[in-house]
Amino acid sequence: MIVDLKEIFKSTIKTLEILYVLENKKPAARILVNEDELNNVMDFLNKNDLSCSVSDFKLKKITGNSNYSDKSVKIDKNSGEKGYFSLYISKIKELTEKAKAYEENDMHLELGLILGYPKCCCEFFVKNFNQDNADLTLDVLENSDGFEFSFYTNTAARHFDIALLNHFPCSFNCKSSIEIAKENLEIIKNYSGKLAGLFENTMKNAVLYTNNGIFILKNFKKINNEITFDNILSTTRNEIYDLLINNKKIEIIDKNNIKINNEEIDNAGLMLFT
Repeated sequence: MIVDLKEIFKSTIKTLEILYVLENKKPAARILVNEDELNNVMDFLNKNDLSCSVSDFKLKKITGNSNYSDKSVKIDKNSGEKGYFSLYISKIKELTEKAKAYEENDMHLELGLILGYPKCCCEFFVKNFNQDNADLTLDVLENSDGFEFSFYTNTAARHFDIALLNHFPCSFNCKSSIEIAKENLEIIKNYSGKLAGLFENTMKNAVLYTNNGIFILKNFKKINNEITFDNILSTTRNEIYDLLINNKKIEIIDKNNIKINNEEIDNAGLMLFT
């Protein structure tokens, strides 16, 4: 079923959002759909008795060093410029209409709650999100104790179309978020043990998160203040990538301060997910 859904929704993360709604795990979902794919998506939703409200605007994604983008700008729905519609999907029509209204009025707290996110995480989002700060990963890290966490809250892997959460947790230690992620992983296992294994193997790694790319450091080992690793999964190939691949070692100063071959990496965050 997951393979069939991905043919329609084009990404694993979006596919799982719909699956959670179908499984009554999630009261409502919000996904972005390319306007060229809208008719196919609507046909699926109608055939599966899912209610849907469509935004009265389009979103133009602003991409950086990753194919995944947290940041977008609104454009007129009738614009000739290609964009994405926000779809609000639920088994209950009233929820889709409320979700649509909440986003149109920038009521982020109410929108998050109707999508089933923990209140603590919704409040964190409202406090930290703005048009210039749409990716809250480093804010989450700053709000977290230490830099070693459960893999369930590894939202950095979303850049590779892998995630068990569809929201930014208030911290990587958030118990409510971890419980949601555990339940989501069980649903995935029921449909595809192979996909569940891929998720777990990818998310259980170290992550170097920078403004110039996201780097998953595979099969890492931590010894004192050093991290060694075998390979890299990255969103970009740049100077940081070259330093990592040529040294396979990071010196830890603290979670926001690391060195590679004695070269400091600015505006970075280090997270170890196990």
